[in-house]
Amino acid sequence: MDALLRELREGPDGIAEYYDTEISSKELTIGSSADRNIQLLGRGIAAEHAVIRQAGAQLELECRRGEYVRLNGKKKATARLSIGDVIELAGHRLRIAQPPPGFSVAIELQPNDQIDASTFESAFRTDLSQTWLGKRTMAWAGVAVVMLFGLILPLMVYKAHRADNPVPSWFPGDEFWNSGPLHQVHQQAIGDRCETCHEKLFQRVQDSACETCHRTTHDHIMPARLALTELGPTPRCATCHREHNEPQTFLVNRSDSSCIDCHGKPQHGFGEIKMDPVNGFALDRHPEFKAHLLASVAGQAAGRGFSYDWKTVVAELDKAVEQSNLKFSHRQHLDPNRVLRRGDSKPMNCADCHRLEPDGEHFEPITQEKQCAQCHELTFDPGAPDRQLPHGRPREVVLTLQDYFTRKFSDPNFGRVATRERRRLPGQDREEETCDGEPFDCAMRSAKKEIESQFTRRGCVGCHAVIDTKVANVFDRFQVVPIRFARDYFPANRFDHRSHQIQGKLTGDDACLSCHAAKKSTDSSDLMVPGIAKCTECHGDKAAAERVTVQCVSCHEYHPRQPSLLDAIGTQTRNRETETAPRAELAGL
Repeated sequence: MDALLRELREGPDGIAEYYDTEISSKELTIGSSADRNIQLLGRGIAAEHAVIRQAGAQLELECRRGEYVRLNGKKKATARLSIGDVIELAGHRLRIAQPPPGFSVAIELQPNDQIDASTFESAFRTDLSQTWLGKRTMAWAGVAVVMLFGLILPLMVYKAHRADNPVPSWFPGDEFWNSGPLHQVHQQAIGDRCETCHEKLFQRVQDSACETCHRTTHDHIMPARLALTELGPTPRCATCHREHNEPQTFLVNRSDSSCIDCHGKPQHGFGEIKMDPVNGFALDRHPEFKAHLLASVAGQAAGRGFSYDWKTVVAELDKAVEQSNLKFSHRQHLDPNRVLRRGDSKPMNCADCHRLEPDGEHFEPITQEKQCAQCHELTFDPGAPDRQLPHGRPREVVLTLQDYFTRKFSDPNFGRVATRERRRLPGQDREEETCDGEPFDCAMRSAKKEIESQFTRRGCVGCHAVIDTKVANVFDRFQVVPIRFARDYFPANRFDHRSHQIQGKLTGDDACLSCHAAKKSTDSSDLMVPGIAKCTECHGDKAAAERVTVQCVSCHEYHPRQPSLLDAIGTQTRNRETETAPRAELAGL
């Protein structure tokens, strides 16, 4: 049936106001429960007190068992209703009115304005005592259930699991204690073997359990350096690497605050270790970069030459000077009016010499054989353009020249074999030498002349620093200073060159030259590494338009690749020494 409920209330000005509610239902329910059609609150009103339904042309009132209402002043449990009848219940008055068109029932409700606020609370069950359940019984039952399913059964499964004994699949195993899923990497590595990390029951994961698998992961500060500070023990692995916490992608805490908490005020707690304060990545919150360079240190005479050592020099970029002992001009090689590639006669680009390693961070070492030999041949006699001097072995250069000129002046068939022409540098052509004396004497004179030329005027001296000792023995006279470059100017940092090969609309050489001023460099001592001002043009620690947001761990590794920064530099230096100069002693020339 369709009913109209009109609630009458007295407004603040004393004028009666009414609020109409349309109800469409098979019957009208009355009670204190919130799901009743007509909700009335007060003492003596049950949650389901009465119901009004249509019986033919009349309305019929029926109270729930044990309940009653007052109908026209008389106590009733059931009754037939007519227009004008008044139902009273806990001070509320419901009058059956003449229904307007479109409605089959109309009821005017005049609520009891004297209802106390506590009556509203009693309309709902808010306490266990209002139900048939007892507090003490439910408490002990809950304890028993938790102990059984949360401790006893999982503990039995845990013991059986460790002993490799089968258990029923329906038993709640120790995964019942799992507060969340493992990270995908750990899940693949250990599966359901919780004891791999949780070595003891009810004990948090120890660092030793992490180090069992992560053997090559070094701590942030080695014990020897930590002893110089007042920082105390380093944080547990689980402080930053949180497991069983969703979402699973956040296994590593990458927040800058974890770094700034210590590095923001290094004067407090760092003790003897002096570091610049870092509070983010911006010109006013991050210090200028410092490059780690290699410098050659001439030692004492050793055998037929000199011994050289290499030390690491740390300098700010505006004061950094490369000491590689190489003679080279980037500006000359990138000038299309002076240098073109031999293969296609096009200008050189950065990638012709600088080739990324697979890690995308470092570049392959530049060597004579891979890069330089394509344009710079080590020929020494126009009469033998296919004959070249050995590179990197000065004593072999002397022997090669002596052997060549000895054969040239003593072999009557020398020079009859056809050789292909090779281009020569302008002004380098020389007339064919003749001999007016003994062939051997002529050969030694020509060899000595060519040796002096290679080490003092052209050839080796064009790229290398050569020391002329002025001694009579040609094998001991010239000393070539070795060339060394640091493989990584920032060994404690990371920089992905591959991701920077495209910078906005810049690609290729334009992207490289936007950071490295190679076209202005006339000397190999120029360290063309951009400073923080260049980096902050595109990066920052705060989100901004046309800026790539970076965090501390975007460039810095919490776990160093080597046991410590100092050890990393020393190891790097020793490795470079082994790669480029297996012997510390330089052969005399």
